[in-house]
Amino acid sequence: MALLSLAIWVPIAAALLVLAAGGDRSAPLQRTIALVGALAGFLVTIPLYAGFDAAKAGMQFVELVPWIERFNVNYHLGMDNISVLFVLLNYFITILMMIASWTMMRIALGV
Repeated sequence: MALLSLAIWVPIAAALLVLAAGGDRSAPLQRTIALVGALAGFLVTIPLYAGFDAAKAGMQFVELVPWIERFNVNYHLGMDNISVLFVLLNYFITILMMIASWTMMRIALGV
């Protein structure tokens, strides 16, 4: 699986694991899964940023996979100069949000 797809599917998989972990009684486990998922997503985006060639115009890390061929629907991803920074920023802010909310969730849930 390509890095750009991993950047999308890693947090989705982590969210499904958080959902499967249960209710409020497993909040510490859910927080840990969420933080690990955010860190894994950020680690996937670092090679995207490092391998991005800003001198090239157009999309990079392009993924094009036919999905529903009958209707000409494709799974098509790519990054340009601006989106590579936004993807990296998004994951960085997600990690900060997880760390900042760690204590607040403990207080709110009484855990």
